[in-house]
Amino acid sequence: MKAVRLIDTSDDVLSELSEKISDIASEAEKYTYKGQTAQGSLKNDKNPIERREQNPSEFFPYSPAVGPFNPIAPPLKAEVINGEKYKEIRALGKLDGVYIGPPDLVQGGVIALLFDDILGSVLVVNNCGAMTGTLEVRYEKPTPISKELLWIGKIEKIEGRKIHVSAELWDGETRTAKAKGVFVKVKMLS
Repeated sequence: MKAVRLIDTSDDVLSELSEKISDIASEAEKYTYKGQTAQGSLKNDKNPIERREQNPSEFFPYSPAVGPFNPIAPPLKAEVINGEKYKEIRALGKLDGVYIGPPDLVQGGVIALLFDDILGSVLVVNNCGAMTGTLEVRYEKPTPISKELLWIGKIEKIEGRKIHVSAELWDGETRTAKAKGVFVKVKMLS
């Protein structure tokens, strides 16, 4: 994806490469799985909650945030950390030009997507299957492209079916964004 987003060449080369990419995509389309899919597996045949001791990229390999099998996922390395009361998720990595919004800055919607998915991973490692009820993102400083960024997600408190979560995004010593939300336990995930 990075090569496609950042390509800078002649129209002739672009036409030639576009044709090749289209041919490959058409060939790959023949093998597309048509059934129900999930972040935890291509065929929705594995329960990610059973694998909560692993890191998020292992139990959500198709995640749009931390999934190594998802072509839109940035190269973040996520790990589970023991917090004061609950396990936390910390993800580290650089977002390149594929995720650009304003010049040399990460697009805000990408930040929100990553917060949502990292917070969802926090719930899995804490055995709290739930879905996003609300997610509020506050952008405090511009988040740069191509710099090492740290994402931290954690559970604040649990009240019945409501799980209150928070997350922060750091560029070195500067917090660039924070999020808070309420995830709601649902029967299919409990």
